[in-house]
Order: sequence, then structure tokens, then C-alpha cells
Amino acid sequence: ELADQIAEINDKWMAEWSGVLNSNETPITPYRVIGEMINVLDKENSIVTHDAGAPRDIIMPFYPGTVPHSYVGWGKTTHLGYGIPLMTGVKMACPDKFCMNIMGDGAFGMSGLDLETSVRAGAPITTIVLNNGGMATYPGGYPTARESFGTTFMTGDYAKIAEGLGAVGITVTKPEEIASALEQAKQLNANGKTVLIDVHSNMEDRRSNF
Repeated sequence: ELADQIAEINDKWMAEWSGVLNSNETPITPYRVIGEMINVLDKENSIVTHDAGAPRDIIMPFYPGTVPHSYVGWGKTTHLGYGIPLMTGVKMACPDKFCMNIMGDGAFGMSGLDLETSVRAGAPITTIVLNNGGMATYPGGYPTARESFGTTFMTGDYAKIAEGLGAVGITVTKPEEIASALEQAKQLNANGKTVLIDVHSNMEDRRSNF
């Protein structure tokens, strides 16, 4: 009976969010990225983590960890940029798994160059960068610093940066390109290539409290 109640509540919640997870809006909502991850990844043979900030808040309610250790969720216990070194270590420990982290452009600014470590160590991972040009967790924060110095705004071609570090860069600007990019990344990782997927995303402010 309890299981039925949980299933009923879950179905109602997913009905409210299914449109967002399958949204065709551009710039791309990060929820569409999560929806495609759910559809495309072989979850029993993948290990996924989020980064600090908005990617954590967006993925945690939705991505299903179907077997132990297939999803590494660490809440607010670590810093921006932790996902790349974490997944590089995971790939070294579990070389047969598809290892992927999802991060924002702010987090990439903290540890993005560590992709070179993944390349050099022969530990090919996939990194998704939600490239929205700013810090989505603090859209109205630090008004003086933001207006005077643009501290919460950032731009970059992260796919090209990845290529300069010896990885493969894939740029995604349309929702329908996400699934193909994930499939390419899986194959490239299997062939020993580290991958960065640069997703041109929006400054998403919707959150699920379920």
C-alpha cells in the first residue's frame, strides 16, 4: 500500500515536470539535458555526478541511480569544480564504466584545465558544461560587484578549450542535438578520448522541491 502511494505521488510529480524535461526551448533548459541523459545513458554501466551550484539542484530530483555507486550525489559538501577530478579518479578505479560529470561554466572556471589530466592519464571522461554565460545560483547576488566588474558574468567557447587540452569538444545549441552528442561521447570515451559537451543553456530558475 505504501509503495502504491509513493508511486502515485511520483507519477503526479513527473506529470508536472515531463514537459520541462522534454522542452524544446532555446537556449536549452538544463532539464532537457537531464531528460536526455535519463533516456540515452546505460545507467547500469555509467557513473554520473553533478557539480556544486545549479547543476546539483537540477539533477538531484530526477536522475535515477539504478545500481549502487552509479550516481555520486554529494549535496553541498564540496566546492565548485569538483566534478572533473572526481570523475577522473572514478574512471581510473572503474575503467569499464562510462564516467560523466555535469557542471556550470562557473565551475569549469575553477577546474576546467584538469581535463588535461584526464587526457594525460588515459582516463577518458565526459564533461557536460551548462554554458549560460553566468552564475545561475546567484542571478541577483553581489549587485555592486556585478554592476561594477561583471563578476557573475562569463563567456567562453569551452569546446575549443577542451580541444586545446587534447580532448574532443562538441558544441550543442539545439535540444535535438543533445542525444546525438551523448552517443558520440560514449563512443569516443570507449575509444580512449576525453570529451567535453558545451551546451548553450539558459539561466534556469525553476527548481523541484520533491
